[in-house]
Parts: sequence; structure tokens; C-alpha cells
Amino acid sequence: MTAHRTRARAGLLVGLLATLLLSACVQMPTSGPVVSAGQGDGDETEVGAFYEPRGPVPGATGVEVVAGFLEAMKAAPVKTSVAAEFLTESAQRRWRPERGSVTYTDLDYPEGQSRVRAVISGAQAYDERGTWSHVLDESESEIVFPMVMEGDEWRIDDAPDALIVPESWFNSWFESASLHFLDPSGSVLVPEPVFVPTGDQFATSLVRGLLSGPPDERISRSAFPEGLRVALNSVPIDGRGMAEVALEGAPTDRTDDIVSEEMVAQLTWTLRQEPRIRSLRVTIDGRSVTLPGGGLEIPVDAGRTLSPTGSRASDALFAFDEGRLVRGGPGELEATRGPLGAPGGEGGVGADADVSRAAVSVDGSRVAVVSPDGSTLSTAPVDDADADVVPVVSGATDLLTPVFDAEERLWMLDRTAGGARVSMLSDGAPTAVRVPGVSGENVRAMLVSRDASRLVAVISGPTGDRLVFSRLIHDGESGGARGTRARDIDLDLDRGRRLTDLGWVSPVELAVLTDITEDLAQVLTVPVSARRTSMRERSVTRVRDGATDLASSPLVGTPLLVVTDGAVRDLTDPARVLTLGSRITWFGFPS
Repeated sequence: MTAHRTRARAGLLVGLLATLLLSACVQMPTSGPVVSAGQGDGDETEVGAFYEPRGPVPGATGVEVVAGFLEAMKAAPVKTSVAAEFLTESAQRRWRPERGSVTYTDLDYPEGQSRVRAVISGAQAYDERGTWSHVLDESESEIVFPMVMEGDEWRIDDAPDALIVPESWFNSWFESASLHFLDPSGSVLVPEPVFVPTGDQFATSLVRGLLSGPPDERISRSAFPEGLRVALNSVPIDGRGMAEVALEGAPTDRTDDIVSEEMVAQLTWTLRQEPRIRSLRVTIDGRSVTLPGGGLEIPVDAGRTLSPTGSRASDALFAFDEGRLVRGGPGELEATRGPLGAPGGEGGVGADADVSRAAVSVDGSRVAVVSPDGSTLSTAPVDDADADVVPVVSGATDLLTPVFDAEERLWMLDRTAGGARVSMLSDGAPTAVRVPGVSGENVRAMLVSRDASRLVAVISGPTGDRLVFSRLIHDGESGGARGTRARDIDLDLDRGRRLTDLGWVSPVELAVLTDITEDLAQVLTVPVSARRTSMRERSVTRVRDGATDLASSPLVGTPLLVVTDGAVRDLTDPARVLTLGSRITWFGFPS
């Protein structure tokens, strides 16, 4: 979580941030009490190995033609021109491999004559954007290729509109990234994970994905009008790092009518994932796009007001020290100026209060606190000394740690006798949020992404804990929300393992703490997806000395902290170990 409780023995040494907040992005240490468990997948091919497959061989049988077609799709870098040579001329004109990808772990050698059959196993499908779609069932995993004689040679007369490749090859030649769309209110960007070809095709594929629109229009929307396409079939990047984004097919003669800052933000947040890009030059039907007061080159860091992690996000660390809310800055933790920053008896919650469930808003301006018995949720400003602590929920059964999103909506989960009840507080009374697969279950932890498009929960059962996620659908008219049916995130853990804690490390990735033995735990970082992930997409770090809690943030550069027996360790730098005292009952980053 972004905010976490600690055991009664735990507390932070005042001055914690003097060393913690200097760390950079998460790296996996290899020495000390934090031990890397290793990465890599023996099934994967070496990235960067050039491969030019052979075309059809004269006199090949139908089976050999199909085998050659499937082999040709493994061309590296990614291309399908050789694979197309195995098709009839009419099939070549119809074939659209750019419409999706299918990966497999095993392939039965093709068999047949006029109709050649190939069966793939462990198959997963991706759409034209590169968005993961689903696991293929048995009926979808059998591919039948109709064969005809063209001239004196067998050729395939119809092929699926997809790139069909081994999963290991796909993991080597496709890179994970995110397309950025807009939430329904247009106030924050919603990242949608995709897998696109590496190398020179990377930027072009990202722009094409954006122009295809969001994968689920109930969850996010696009500022790009339908009909736009990439001109000249590419997005070149010059030696100065400027990307030439030339679009065509605008539905109006006036470019100014369709260009918006939202569109520019979608482009810049998506293309900044290509490290070579420093700026963009955007044209639509030959007319240049500029921001108000700007030149022809748009900086790649434009669009900060729509950041998926919040435009005014705070990276400070907060804690409750003897019942007082304190905040970290360079050199020390200092008491906040609001009512919860005052000493006990003067507006604080009291030196003896066990504040173990609390959350701070994304911008660091508000705090929400759950009472020790889990029945009451109160909020207060962090720095307004004249404000009061206001109860906003009372009579609950057992409230878990709440979560703020970037719009300052407060998400709550009450563990009732009938199971979990999710609700959202915006203005006024909380609104129930139905999340199939989470509502009514035995939930131990809940997170909501800052863009309020993803809900993650830990569900406890007799065979261990499950980590699930749901996509959140917002009703702009009513202000309510509902979740899609929750799906499992495959952590590939042994049966019976318990999940101790979790938190966001990016808008679409989680850190998950799980016990191995009494003295050994591990921290996994995994994408929030039902997709079967490779070892390249996750990291595993083992931590000794009884790890109990995590503190993390989706902001780039924020350290990933783990609480062990009497200390806080920074997983970005194993040399940083801070001794815990006895005063701190809760600490964490903003939601």
C-alpha cells in the first residue's frame, strides 16, 4: 500500500528522510539482508539476435508450407513480408497480421493435406494495440489452414489476421509500455498496458495504438477523433531526439477544431517511454500543431497537469508519532500544522492512540484516519490549524486502510459479517461500489490506483491468499462507480502462501510482500494484469529479519521501503538501514 501500519514494536527514527528520499528508481540489490532471487527465463531467446527466415522452397508439401509460414513469423526484427510469401496472392491481399498477436508455449507439428491443421498450447491473444486480450481455449488453439495449388506450388489460401509466434520470442522482441487515454472527466490520464515491437517500430506502434482508441470506452476515452492515421507509415526520430508525428485523415478541414491539450498530453506521456525522444513535432494533414504560446516543437514533458500519478503529487513521507501526524522533508520529520499535528489533547489523536490505518491524499493536503476499532473514519486537513477532525463514516464493522485517488475521492472497504463492502466518498455520504469477485469476500487489503481505474484486493481463503484486480467504471451523471468482475493476478506462488502487504510502484505495477519462512520474506513487483507474465516483467527480492510492511509510491524516484525487525530497509539501496524506535504506529507515502 502507499500507507501502512507497523507492528507495535515499530517506529521511525526522526530524520529518516535525510537519507531515504535521495534514492532513485527501484533496483534489485544483491547483497546484505536484501537478496535478489534472480531474473530470467531459460525459455527466452537473446534479445537483438537478427533472424532472416527462408521463403517457400520449390516442391514443398502443404505441411512444409504451413511450417515455413509459422517459422517465418519469427523474423527478427519483427516483419511479416517473408511469411506473406507462403500465402496465395489473394490471401496476401486479405491478410492483416497487424490486427493482433497470438503467442504460444508449444506447437504440434502441422499435419494434413488440402487442409493443414496446427495445434498450439499455452496460447494468449493480444489486440491490434498490443493490449492483452485473453487465454485461448481449446477450440481457438486449433488453427486450420486451407491449402490450394497456385501454379505448381502449395500455398495457404487463408490465414488468421494475427502474428502467431512463440511466447519466448514475443517476450524478446516486444516491449511492455502504456498507451495513455483519459478518464471520463478528462482530469487525469489512464495508462493502458500494451506490448509493442522493440527498436525503430516502437514509437510508430505506440502512436498507432493511441489512434485505435482505448480498449474499453467505459473506463477511458481518447481526445483523438476517429479516422486519424499515421502518415507515411512511420514516426521517425532525428538525431536531436525530435519525433516527427505526422497524422492524416482529420474529419474536419480546420485542424484547430480538433487539436486539444488533452491530445498533446496523450502523445507526450505515451512517447516519453521511448528514451530517444526529447520533443515532438506534430502535424495533422500537413498543418502544424502547437500549444498556446509554444513553438513548433512540443517538449516531451508537456501535459504534466494530466499526470496519471496526480499533477500536484507529493513525495513526502508521513507518519503518526505518538499520535501526532508528522511529515518528512530533507533532514527531519516535522509535525504538520493541522489538527492531527497538534500534541495529544490539543487536537491530535493522542499519544496512546494506535493509528495503524491512515491515508494521505495524493497532494499531501488531507489525511484520513481509521479509529483503532475500525468503526469510524475521520478526515482533516494536514496544515490548517483552525480546522477540525471530522468523522465522515461511523458505525462500520472493520474498515481497512482507506485510499485517496487523484480527484481526492476516498475509497473504503468495510469487512462486515457478510463480507467486504466497497464504497467511495466524494461529496456527502459514501456511495456503495459493487465489485463482483471482491464484494462479499474475505478481503485483507485493498488498493485503488490514483487514476481510479483499477482496484486491487487481497482475498483470503483456506488454500492461501489470492491477489485480484477489477477495472472501475465511472458514471459521470450519478457520480457513482462499479467494478468489472475481478480477475486473478498470477503470482506463481506455492499453495498456502499469505500476502503480507502490497503497494503501487507505478500506475500499473504492484509490489507484493509475502512470507517464505518466519525469518525470510520476498518482495515481488508484478504488472496488474491477468496475463501470464514472464520473468522479464517481474522482479523478486528476498528480505531477511522478519519483513512485515511495505511503503511505496507510483511516483518515479520514490524509494520502495520494507519494514523488518526493528528497521526500515530501502530496496533501492541495500546499504540504507534505519533503526526503528517505539513511537511510530503508522507511516507511508501519499495514496
